[in-house]
Amino acid sequence: MIAQIKIDYDLCKDPLGCRQCLSVCPSVVFVCGPTKKWKGRETDPKEYKIVGRYFDKCSGCRDCIEVCPTGAINLEFVAQDQLAQIYKEERAAQLKERNV
Repeated sequence: MIAQIKIDYDLCKDPLGCRQCLSVCPSVVFVCGPTKKWKGRETDPKEYKIVGRYFDKCSGCRDCIEVCPTGAINLEFVAQDQLAQIYKEERAAQLKERNV
């Protein structure tokens, strides 16, 4: 089983100021980075996001969910073949949205 970590970015408004999920995760599953990089200027702090990146290292302790002050993190465990199908569907939806 592999963790599927979803973050509600409508609730996670200040990832650089908060970073509680980053500091509490014993498996270092989360990363924080900019969504855009601008040449010649500093990245706006509002453009940073927390992302669950290393799903295979998640131990399922749920500390990130308990410590999140806004309740923005959701964690589910799914079989690897199901996760591949979920990613294919999400990617297809993203591509369809861009072409519309």
